[in-house]
Amino acid sequence: MAFLDGLQEVTERVRRGSIPSPEELRELKAQNRRNAEEAEREDREVCDSLPTWINTTNSTVCNLRCDFCNQAYGKGVDWRMEEPIYQKLVEELYPAVETVQLSAYGEPMMTPQIGEKLKDMERFGVRLEMVTNATLMKGEALCARLARIMGLLTVSIDGATARTFNAIRVGADFDEVVANVRRYNKYRMELPPERRAPLHFNTIIMGRTIRELPNFLRLAKDLGGEHVTVMHLVLFEEGLRDDMLNKDVVSKRLANDCLLKARSVAQELQLSVNFPPLFRIEGEEETPLHRKEPIRCWFLWQRMYIGPFGHVIPCCLSGIHANGNVAESRRSFAQEWNNDLYREMRRRVHGKDPYGPCKTCYLVNRSPDTGEFDKTHAETQPLAADTPS
Repeated sequence: MAFLDGLQEVTERVRRGSIPSPEELRELKAQNRRNAEEAEREDREVCDSLPTWINTTNSTVCNLRCDFCNQAYGKGVDWRMEEPIYQKLVEELYPAVETVQLSAYGEPMMTPQIGEKLKDMERFGVRLEMVTNATLMKGEALCARLARIMGLLTVSIDGATARTFNAIRVGADFDEVVANVRRYNKYRMELPPERRAPLHFNTIIMGRTIRELPNFLRLAKDLGGEHVTVMHLVLFEEGLRDDMLNKDVVSKRLANDCLLKARSVAQELQLSVNFPPLFRIEGEEETPLHRKEPIRCWFLWQRMYIGPFGHVIPCCLSGIHANGNVAESRRSFAQEWNNDLYREMRRRVHGKDPYGPCKTCYLVNRSPDTGEFDKTHAETQPLAADTPS
């Protein structure tokens, strides 16, 4: 564990007020990634590395009240990361981590003292990854700064028209959001190509939006988008059941028809899109478009979610347990990263008997016949939708 031992020495220097030089930080991050990727390829139980990507729960609030989100029903909570936890993760993780998300649930632009947190990222050469509703990305100076520090921006927009969007995204204005994205993109395109962060879009398909999906892809392309993730509505309230596209055969056929049209538009635009599989309808021929592609888990070797009170959480799966707590245990992030539970999860995740919630994880697609994962399929598809903004 030579690399982790060296990182501990770096942490001690940071605590004394000495931040590594940009050159040293680049090498630390590059070596950390090499070690993490090697551990992932080999399904190692123990990593001589830290996560390359972290999510920090700086805030869980949102400025919108979209009716398909828990926040609209008073079920959201206002959790903010305790300052000692934040300082600990900066000291221990920022020297090696490449990318940080500011929130796992809510609108990241509502992070308290967001300006200071962006400064910490700049000091440690960390890139921001943000999934946002883009309503608060206002002003030339803010958009210019975000463009400089961004590693990946994903904007969540539902519907391709103001009428549809404004009815769903309660509290947002379609024209204002589009203007904010264009303003940000102006500064992004002024940067050298190697420094331009990708611009992605998320969109949720439901009864109110499915017919607009092809035009949404045209909108995303017009706004400078390079990738779109299309997701089905998740049912939080019974009152939304009529908006679900799996409710009956008529809805499923409508969804399949619109998805096929959207695929043609994506090809025409040369736009990268993650589409959900087509619905299977009894009596109709099944095609590869009805099946998911195999996906390996990369969270257990590359990503860490950190709760506001010090919990170390392995992934974004709803209801997932914590794998440790750096505040309660007084252990380092590195120690919790290689604790017994992490080791067991890594050992079992790609086998026939995954640990606990891994058995039903929607992010890892196994063989429906054997329950195994085809380890020869090495490609993974990072998700752009880790927050519901």
